[in-house]
Amino acid sequence: MTTTTLLLITADPSQPLAWHAYRYAKAFMQHTQEADTVSPAKLAIFFYADAANTANALRWQSADRADLTQLWSQFSAAYQQRLPVCVSTALTRGVTDEDNAVRHRLQTNNLAAGFELVGLGELAEQMALATKVIRF
Repeated sequence: MTTTTLLLITADPSQPLAWHAYRYAKAFMQHTQEADTVSPAKLAIFFYADAANTANALRWQSADRADLTQLWSQFSAAYQQRLPVCVSTALTRGVTDEDNAVRHRLQTNNLAAGFELVGLGELAEQMALATKVIRF
């Protein structure tokens, strides 16, 4: 039986919990790849509330600190992992993709690579399928 862990990330990228979420996800994927199981564990991720700021490609980070947005983008590419972000909370925080920029007549889009804006229904679906939910 496949188990699914949902990471519900709500912490702003400047907060320690946001970094814990990233480290947990990375360790989970590394462990899953190393494990030799018939029914591997799956990881689902959802960015909500202040965590939507993580998806902002224009978020600047000083050179002496790692950039959490870039790390998540690299994570998505390395593990072919979806990074869904609640569209309402993202737009409220000034994060938009191309479709929403056009729809809402915004000047440009700034959604970082690997992230995608989705409706809240996707979170409900992920929660229904998850065997474990961890909120950061």
